[in-house]
Amino acid sequence: MKQLNVLTEKKQKKETKALYESVFPEDKGDFLEWYYEDRCKDNIVIDIKVDEKVIAMAHLNPFTICRKGETYTDVFYIYAVATDVEMRHRGYMTEVLNKGFEIMHQKGIPFCFLIPTNKDIYEPFGFYSVAEFTPERIKDYESVKTEYDIYIKEDDDYRRRAGMEDVLCDENSSIPEDAVIMAKIISKESFLRFSGLKYNTTESEMIKWLRSQRIYISESV
Repeated sequence: MKQLNVLTEKKQKKETKALYESVFPEDKGDFLEWYYEDRCKDNIVIDIKVDEKVIAMAHLNPFTICRKGETYTDVFYIYAVATDVEMRHRGYMTEVLNKGFEIMHQKGIPFCFLIPTNKDIYEPFGFYSVAEFTPERIKDYESVKTEYDIYIKEDDDYRRRAGMEDVLCDENSSIPEDAVIMAKIISKESFLRFSGLKYNTTESEMIKWLRSQRIYISESV
């Protein structure tokens, strides 16, 4: 029997931990414990169970981003997309991603982003490369606001998580050296409000606009 589940409680989300360890063995140990204890407090996890075993998942990790210090919006970073090795190529990844897109659209999210190990996997889902990933975090937030157009809003909770991420991700990160940020437009109306573009702007023009912006994202989870 197959079940598609949307998990919002931290206790529920731990049912995906075994799949995470199986697909991303480099993240075992302190990082994984921290991730499920801290990052899973406020994210959304979508999974599929077959005969009570979790065989596919995607994590939607929330951030608030800012455009030139003027406009703020919530976005989601799609993370830990995984399918059990014996259950691949059966459409499960498509199911969890499409459910994620549906949830984000209901929330009025302008766009989501991810940092793929293989861009080709996500292009059929409407993701486009928009910027290079910044592997080293810039500690001076004021310089980020000066040098970049779009960046993640910094607050106490962000700084706390960023500090732990820097300590624990250093040796565990599976992000490739030439990593890029890929984005998918979710809600056109929300994107237009965030960007200030005209109402008749096409999706390809939205992506072109994103590519023209100086984007700073250094988060790996």
